[in-house]
Formats: sequence, structure tokens, C-alpha cells
Amino acid sequence: MNKLRIVFAGTPKFAESYLSSLIKSKHEVVCVFTQPSKRSGRGLKFTHSPVRDTAEVNNINIRQPEKITMKETDALEDFKPDIVVVVAYGLILPKEFMSIPRFGCINVHPSLLPRWRGAAPIQRSIEAGDKLSGITIMKMVEKLDAGDIIYQEPVQITNNDSSLSMHEKFIKIGVDSLLLTLDSILEDNFMLHPQDENLVTYAKKIKKVEAIIDWENNAEKIHKKIMAFNTWPVAETKLSGERIRIHESDFKELDINGIPGSIKSTKNNFIEVFTKNGLLIIKKLQKDNSKAVSAADFINATDLKGKKFE
Repeated sequence: MNKLRIVFAGTPKFAESYLSSLIKSKHEVVCVFTQPSKRSGRGLKFTHSPVRDTAEVNNINIRQPEKITMKETDALEDFKPDIVVVVAYGLILPKEFMSIPRFGCINVHPSLLPRWRGAAPIQRSIEAGDKLSGITIMKMVEKLDAGDIIYQEPVQITNNDSSLSMHEKFIKIGVDSLLLTLDSILEDNFMLHPQDENLVTYAKKIKKVEAIIDWENNAEKIHKKIMAFNTWPVAETKLSGERIRIHESDFKELDINGIPGSIKSTKNNFIEVFTKNGLLIIKKLQKDNSKAVSAADFINATDLKGKKFE
């Protein structure tokens, strides 16, 4: 046996990158599970997931159930998979489903488990100010993200990292980690490491209301929220009653603080805003019904004298 029959389960662009790497590898992807296509836009046309699009181009069987039932478990058995690889799928896999593949189901998770189990590990790690995250590949069990760890690779988080930049890091490192893990499973050359339940933290699902900036917080905390919520839901505030979404920022400490939300300066092509403690430096922002622009372009097009973010 020199290759694995793989069933892949995933939905967004992040997952599609892993699927593409598996298709190019020596292994055989025999079926893809992805979330159902949705109607959107004025014409209510079906929008397919990136994973479905790639599977279709490569003539791979596609299944899009709303829920994993016994019907889907029976279908999985028909494909005779050696392993199921799960990356950001979004549906719960029951025990019966996970028991079908010869080597079970493995999941690629963007955190150093047991830290940040759950729905939004990338965003929560940035928001919390973590300096280190990583890719974890684990054997799946019924409990959420609680399976034994097969492989981990650390990834550094810098002050300038956003959810978008961390996604790119996780794809670059995670794809290689996944292929390495599959080789080790194929060669029966791997170990399972139980997670320490005393170190568990949860990355709860993000709600849109969390995106509203509170200028009474310190500059570092606001900056972390902005970078964590890029690209969704995108941190927001108001300026003269109009909603402004902030995509990129930085921060610095100050000896003397002004009124939180008030604009200190628009020099050096950035918008500097007082917070409860420190200065937030806005680099990229967006008005409603407009595209995101650099702070320099925003300054040139908007009168900011005496204005205050609320």
C-alpha cells in the first residue's frame, strides 16, 4: 500500500488549499463532503463552496448534506476510504461515520490544542494577544477538538498579523504538516498524544456585535480586535454618525492621554486616535458602500478636523 484513499470534508477557501494539495499528492481523493450550496445575490443564484468548486473541476464525487445521517454514513462506506481528512467542515461527524475509515478521521485545526478548541481559533488567538499559535493534526473523537494529537507545528503571531495573514501562514505550514502526517500514518510510524484537559480554552463563535470598537479600552486591545476581525466581521466605529470599518491598525503607548476616540493627528499618512490608554494608529479603513482605502486616501477625501470616533 503506497497511497491512501481519502475522503475530504471541508468548506471555505482555507479548506480548499488543503484539498488542492491532496489532489496533487500521491494519494487519491475519492469523495468530498462540503456544506450545501446557498442562494445569494440579486438573482438568487447558487453560490458553491470553494471546496465544491475544486472537487468539480477535478471530477471528484461531491456530497453536500445538511446533516451527517446514516444515509451519509452508508455512502461513506461505499467509497471504502482509508481515512477522512477534515478541514473547517462545519458539520458534526457522528461516531458511526468516524468508525468507517480504516484509519479513522483526522482534523487539521489552526491552534496549538488544547488551547482554542472551537469555532474561531485564529481570531481568538490574535484577540487574546497570543504570541504563538500553530497547526494541530488530531485523531477525531465525538467531543469537540478533544482527540489525541498526532502532529503539531508552531506558528508565530506578530503584532502586525491579522486573521488573513495567519490564514496564509497556516495554509503554508499546515499543508506540509498534513502530507507528512499522512505519510507517517501510511508507514504506521506515528504516536498519539492525549490532550491535557487542564489547559483547555475555547474559541467561541464570533458575533457581529463584538466588532463594535469601545474607545474606552486601551490601544493594544483595540488593535488586537481590529486585526483579529479582519476579514470578518471587521471592527467598526462611527464618525459623524456614519459607520466606519477599520481593517488595519497599529498602536503605541503615550505618556499623556487625550479624550478616547478623539483624533490626535493625521500626520505621516495615518490617523492617530486617543484611547483610554495609548494611541491607535489607523492604516486602512472603509466608509459604508465604499471600498476599503489607505488612511492617506481617507484623509485626503475627508475633513477630520475636530472629529471624534464614537
